[in-house]
Formats: sequence, C-alpha cells, structure tokens
Amino acid sequence: MTQYITACIDGQHYSKAVVDLAGWTAQRLETPLKLLHVLDKDRYQADSQLSGTIGLGSREALLKELSELDEKRARLEIQHSKALLNDLESLVTDTGVPSVVKQQLHGHLVETLLELEPEIRVLVLGKSGELHQKNTKAIGSQLESVVRAFSTHTLIANGDFSEPTEYLLAFDGSDTSQKLVQKAIDTPLLKGMTCHLVMVEDADNKRDAFESAAETLSNAGIHVTQVCLTGSVSSAILQYQQEKSIGMIVMGAYGHSKLRQFFVGSNTTRLLLDATVPVLLIR
Repeated sequence: MTQYITACIDGQHYSKAVVDLAGWTAQRLETPLKLLHVLDKDRYQADSQLSGTIGLGSREALLKELSELDEKRARLEIQHSKALLNDLESLVTDTGVPSVVKQQLHGHLVETLLELEPEIRVLVLGKSGELHQKNTKAIGSQLESVVRAFSTHTLIANGDFSEPTEYLLAFDGSDTSQKLVQKAIDTPLLKGMTCHLVMVEDADNKRDAFESAAETLSNAGIHVTQVCLTGSVSSAILQYQQEKSIGMIVMGAYGHSKLRQFFVGSNTTRLLLDATVPVLLIR
C-alpha cells in the first residue's frame, strides 16, 4: 500500500500553510503528497423540523425548496473544493514536490481520516478550520478529536511556514518521554536538525533521566542544547521557543504526567492558540 503525506484542507485561511508544511515534509521523507478535502455531508443538510408548524401543502413546498437548495449548495461546494485542490496542487508542484495526488471525499472528518489512516505516513492539518478561518486565535472544532483518535505522526500548521533547522523536544523525565527521545532520533523528518531538549519544572529525581536523554541524542549524532525551565508548561515552552526562534515544537501525545496531560485539556488549547511554528505530535 502506498503511503502519503496527507495534507488535510479545510477552508482557505490555513490552506497555504498546511500545503507548504506538507510539501516540505514530503520532500524530506521522499514520500508522495496527497491533498485531501473532506466535505462534511451534514454541513448543508436542511432541518425538516423547520416546517413542522405550517400547513401540509406549504410544508411540502418548503421541503421541496429546501431539498433543491441543498442540492445547489452541494454542487457549489464540490466545485469550490475542486478549484481549491487545483490551486493548491499548482502551488505545491511549483516547489518541486515530485508526486501530488488530489482527493475529495464526503463524510465526517475524523471518521474519514481513520478509514484512510493505513495509507497516511504523516497527517498535516491547520490549527483551525473553515468555520474559524478569519480568527487566527481559534482552534478548529475537530482538531482535538483528530489528535485524540489518530495513531499516526501529526503535524499542525500554525501560520506562515518557514523551513525549520532546529526543533524543541519537550521532556518530562517519564519512561514515556524517554521513549519519545528514541522516536525523535528515528524520525527521518528531524534528521540533521539541532535539538533543544527542554524540561519544565526541574526536580532532582528527573535530572538523571534528563542527562541520559541528552546523552542518547548526542550519541546518535544530534547536536543538543539542554535547558530546564520553570512555570506553566505551555507558557514556558512557547517563551523559550520564541526567544530562540526555534522552527518546530515536538511533543509526545497523551499520557498521565503533567507535561503530556496538556494534550488533553486547556494547556493544549493555550499552546496551539499561541504557537506560530509547526507542532509535531510523535506517536
């Protein structure tokens, strides 16, 4: 089965950022790129309950009119989707990506992506979708659901893309985060990039694990900068990333420690709201 770097397109605000990030990923991993637009089948579905308080004849006429309007909206949505995919295909092929596939599907985003998951090597999507495209300080309503459900590496585009040369790797001293270090080493997307190994709220019982993680990275030939931070997880990570102009944030997804729990609650929202660089969630 062919695997793809799958760029999930939803609306136009983050479309270019998603495609730029996905194109860079496809080139680094030498993997075909798929531009995917999922049309929500419920988006323009008429509410038949609106006609429940009027007479039978009028209700039938209204339902017919609503049905015709749904069909027209669906046709326009399909045409818009095709035009969007064609424009983005031209954009990405101009950057030298050798193989680009377009796909338009109808359904619910999360369910559709789960069906396609075996063929997705890396999923790339924007932090907000079409409903929030004018608000850069909004999180897409389905983003958290996708992040929770997926078991594939996920890249989240948070703004205009610039090719990163360094990444911030968040570490909390747990067994899971030590496995994350090895996964980062094994991830071709990060090859050749400087790693900023960051631990928030240092504690004596984590120091050995932190030093061991840095040594593991260094022994793998990775240039490592170690730093311990204090404060809230998301704020400390973002402040350091911005001060050092680090081009990517790398995290493990989920767990029970304080660091990894931020992908379940408000810290996730805070980081994705304020991050201006891609966030890679390693599985």
